[in-house]
Amino acid sequence: MANNFSAIILAGGKGKRMKSTLSKVLHKIGKRSMLERTIKLLKSIKPTQMLVVCNKENIFNIQKELGGQVECIIQEEQRGTADAVLSAIKSQSQQEETIGIFYGDDTALYRPQTIKNVYLKHVQNQAKITFITVIKEDPTGLGRIVRKNSKVSAIVEEKDAVPDQLKINEVSDGVYFFQKKWLIENISKLSPSKATGELYLTDLIELAIFQNQKVETFTLEDPREWHGVNSPAELVAANLKISKTIHFMGISGAGAAAVAGIAKGLGYKVSGCDQAGNSPYTSKLNIPIEKSHSVSHLEGINVLVVSPAILILDPNNRELEKARSRGIPVITWQEFQGKILQEGKFVIAVAGAYGKSTTTAMIAKILTDAGCDPTCEIGASLLEWGSNFRVGKSKYYICEADEYFNNFLNYRPDMAVILNTEWEHPDFFKNPKDSANAYRNFILNIKANGMLIISKADQNLASKIQNKINIREVENFKIGGLSIIGDFRKENAAFALTVAKALNLNLQKAVESVTSFKGLGRRLEQKGTIKGSLFYDDYAVQPYTIKTTTNALKDKFKNKKVLLVLEPHMPTRLSRFFSEFVSALKAVSADGIYITDIFTAREKSVSDNLSKKLKEAVGPKAQYTGSVENTAKLVAKNLKDYDVVLSMGAGDIYKLYELTKAENG
Repeated sequence: MANNFSAIILAGGKGKRMKSTLSKVLHKIGKRSMLERTIKLLKSIKPTQMLVVCNKENIFNIQKELGGQVECIIQEEQRGTADAVLSAIKSQSQQEETIGIFYGDDTALYRPQTIKNVYLKHVQNQAKITFITVIKEDPTGLGRIVRKNSKVSAIVEEKDAVPDQLKINEVSDGVYFFQKKWLIENISKLSPSKATGELYLTDLIELAIFQNQKVETFTLEDPREWHGVNSPAELVAANLKISKTIHFMGISGAGAAAVAGIAKGLGYKVSGCDQAGNSPYTSKLNIPIEKSHSVSHLEGINVLVVSPAILILDPNNRELEKARSRGIPVITWQEFQGKILQEGKFVIAVAGAYGKSTTTAMIAKILTDAGCDPTCEIGASLLEWGSNFRVGKSKYYICEADEYFNNFLNYRPDMAVILNTEWEHPDFFKNPKDSANAYRNFILNIKANGMLIISKADQNLASKIQNKINIREVENFKIGGLSIIGDFRKENAAFALTVAKALNLNLQKAVESVTSFKGLGRRLEQKGTIKGSLFYDDYAVQPYTIKTTTNALKDKFKNKKVLLVLEPHMPTRLSRFFSEFVSALKAVSADGIYITDIFTAREKSVSDNLSKKLKEAVGPKAQYTGSVENTAKLVAKNLKDYDVVLSMGAGDIYKLYELTKAENG
């Protein structure tokens, strides 16, 4: 059958969510723009005519891109997809019986035969409209195809859907064939949306159904052919369908390294770089890692995955700028994990100001011991794994969900766990209200019919949020003693066991998993012994966790002399919560306290020496000791006075044990 249809390609959208000055359809998938791919696809099918609808701002760049291959039409005002079609109909030739309408971005990865098959079905069934639908595992954010007796009865936007309609996973994807005569007669009958004032093509489907006209659908056999691109993350996903070659910029942190390891395990070709070079988290990845950044790292890659800190603190980095100028998609590792690696997975995400790593690890151990074979990303290494990630083959994906920089909003969990909601990161959240709003938005990200596990104290965060989820209060379990130090960890265990119960796992076996849990690196981790003194190391940075963790260790060694060596983490935190730090340190039961210089991390050094002020405020039990190196010398000198030494902080203080060991020869 000869093709007797003309093609209208919609390319006038501005794509504001792409966060780019470049028109959305001109972003590249592989080496060609989405529009160029769509044009090439349609040329292979040979429609009688092709028209590209542009806007006033992008027509010059589109004409330059296409080099006169296709006629371009201007949509004078951005008034919706149906209005764009109206702009093109005026330039249509007269002989065709059918008009095909294609979104210039969503159509880029289709196979020519698929489009031919849709056109053939449209003609053979003498339909007024035939459009493609896709079965999506997670249709969140998309309109649902409602059927009655297998026929389309409506397309319902997600915001208007009732609970039963939210369960529908069939969606429309942006390829339509219309009987030309019917289209011309009816497109002018559409009314603008009350919400936006725009005219939508999907309203034509509603109109045809109302008129009792024949409307046909073509469901994609391979849903991977359709790839909607409305955000940088979706552009990344499209590129990864072409090639799985990625580079991690800032790979040495716990989260980035874990995600890189998971990606490698899932078949991606991964490389990385970091100003710090290798770290304990990357040393076993078997991934090529360069020290420092360089534009040479971009050769042959499809996607650049970055640490959020680079985007914020070093936005003009040459490697970053060159990637953008070459059209290489740039995405944070949290976006990569949430939008790419977790696609199609049952996601369990653990949030909270403290306790995330331990709880995430306990959940990971429960599911692993139960034979669920989960994929896991954890902010610290499980001592029994020797790693902070795991690549599984099941549907389960467990991850930490960090609130800093709103990173946890990159995840759409099926099950979210919120341990606590204390105000943290004052350099980002300026007040408790900002922090609480971030947690509310995280709750809104839970998938429809998903679950939130939360404490009774924090349930008010979810009480006014009507996003159709199940809310479950954390339960109390009689679990006896844990293998790790600190009864306060029973709270983490309670959340982990509530997850197990919600998943209908064997609860007795889950209890055995948490009670045999051996702990995490840098979470009251026993480092070794120097001249009879035991050394422990912990990551705590907040007043509450500093006090609770130190007192738990002292409680274990009641009759021993315990020295706390604290490296305050970030000037903003210490300055904003100064009185809380003073109260916490006065309340710790350690026999001595050494306070080092502040680890400034991403902040600039401050002229006021807050560490000295903290020492003065805490009183005679505290001593200011300067740099970590100088502190190690002091610890070595006074080691005879202490039986147990606890290094604490999220900066360089983890080096204390090895530095002290070196001082003692």
